[in-house]
Amino acid sequence: MTITPLDPADSEAMSRWYDLMVAVTRHDLPDLPVPGRRDHDARFRHPWPASTEEALLAWDGDRVVGATSYLLPQAANLSTAQLDLMVHPQHRRRGIGTRLLEEAQAGARRHHRNLIEIETVRALPGGIARDESGYRYLTNRAHRPGVTSIRSRCRVADDAGGDAAALAEAWTHADGYSLVQWRDAVPDEIVRDVAALQSRLMIDAPTGDLAVEQEVYDTARIRAQEATELGRGHRAYSTAARHDATGRVVARTKLAFEADDDSHARQRTTIVEPAHRGRRLGLIVKSANHAYARAHEPALRAIDAWNAEENTHMRAVNAVLGFQPVDMWSVFQLPVPA
Repeated sequence: MTITPLDPADSEAMSRWYDLMVAVTRHDLPDLPVPGRRDHDARFRHPWPASTEEALLAWDGDRVVGATSYLLPQAANLSTAQLDLMVHPQHRRRGIGTRLLEEAQAGARRHHRNLIEIETVRALPGGIARDESGYRYLTNRAHRPGVTSIRSRCRVADDAGGDAAALAEAWTHADGYSLVQWRDAVPDEIVRDVAALQSRLMIDAPTGDLAVEQEVYDTARIRAQEATELGRGHRAYSTAARHDATGRVVARTKLAFEADDDSHARQRTTIVEPAHRGRRLGLIVKSANHAYARAHEPALRAIDAWNAEENTHMRAVNAVLGFQPVDMWSVFQLPVPA
């Protein structure tokens, strides 16, 4: 086995890496769609704002049997490298993952990062079986997750729009608010409000024991993120709540289609300005946004959401909308050896 840095201009290497991603997803997470090919092919042409990415491939002959990529934040969290590591199911327990992790640690040192952030999946008690080798590998070496999220799924074909009575009751708390909806790019007249809400995310979202700095968003960064999403073939639906007295957007949620499978969407950001909480705005915007997406995406059948285990409020909102727990995702921060 040999490990080589990825040259993003090498279309054959990019293709072999994609084949590995498909094999790993089908084996480890068969209920999730495989990664989008357009998204994968465009990842280096359309990088995420304020970050750079590098990747390493593990080869067995002319076959890629393992890979790791790491995002390097460039605006905040400058001590962290965000790692994605995978090994082909037929080539596990041969030391490939350990070798890739060691090479990623060397890359982190070159970039003066002292933490590697990595996520693993495991089963819920009594839930769908998962390959938990990644989780066990880390915990057997005395690492502990900094935060754990629960993935839950809403099966749209079985969903009648959530609990109608609960939604009707929610609106009784939201007098003086109205909804704004859009696809993909945020309308110019509210983009500054949306950027301010996004900047609150790392303050308000539970991060457990992770060392995480606040990310600051402005109009330019919002537009850059939208350009990346467009370049990668994503599309998104958003709903916001506007406070009628001030005209300000004070709550927002987003649903994203990122794979090539039109039947699946991911629930992304949902956030409410603190001064406007307690008015059921989170439930209202999420419910309205699901209906908005369904009206334009007739193939939609499943929506997945990830929420911190301790975020009981948002998990309760999701339950009203028909979400049911599927599995657990734990994020570790590993110190980079000197």
